[in-house]
Amino acid sequence: MYFSGTINGIIGSNGAGKSTFLHCVAGFIPYSGNIIRKNIRTLGLLTANPYIFPRITGREFIDFCLSAKRCNLDERQLRRLNELFELPLTRYADEYSTGMLKKLHLLALLLQNNDLLLLDEPFNGLDISSSAILSELLDEWKKKGAFILISSHDLNQLIKISDTLTVIENNTAYMKSESLPAIGQEIQKAAHCKVKTIFNIETHI
Repeated sequence: MYFSGTINGIIGSNGAGKSTFLHCVAGFIPYSGNIIRKNIRTLGLLTANPYIFPRITGREFIDFCLSAKRCNLDERQLRRLNELFELPLTRYADEYSTGMLKKLHLLALLLQNNDLLLLDEPFNGLDISSSAILSELLDEWKKKGAFILISSHDLNQLIKISDTLTVIENNTAYMKSESLPAIGQEIQKAAHCKVKTIFNIETHI
């Protein structure tokens, strides 16, 4: 069970179903069972590989995203956020790098003031400084009461910002009860043992 005002990390191997889970929560693909979205009015989904039409400017994309949710643009908030993201909003999207496109989508989602943020690999493609800024922004949105689900292979970043960590494996999702740093150590230990076993090297732990 997840609660508003929390950041919840989701981990799993490639193909485990992390992206599928987020799309199910968003209601974009059919699923069995029940997903209860209590006190959730609006949600925003960041896909792992966000796409944008090439001949549209960053500002036009933001205007489109806000109009799609019937949200008014807070120009002051846009300026404040873009002081952090440093995006050339008058330039066309085909001039943006992968990391810049990721930041543009994140900027649009934050400006929508969604109650639920579903973020699939939000740190992928971002430089170190941008990743740190995003972590701080998500913490601020958490304090505002946002409910945030993050799927990521960046375990170190997840451990830093998450309140809970859910593992998806063998078509099952379960929440880890250990402390988050202990989970990281457990995964590293398992990887160490596996590599040593494969190469038939005596394991010393």
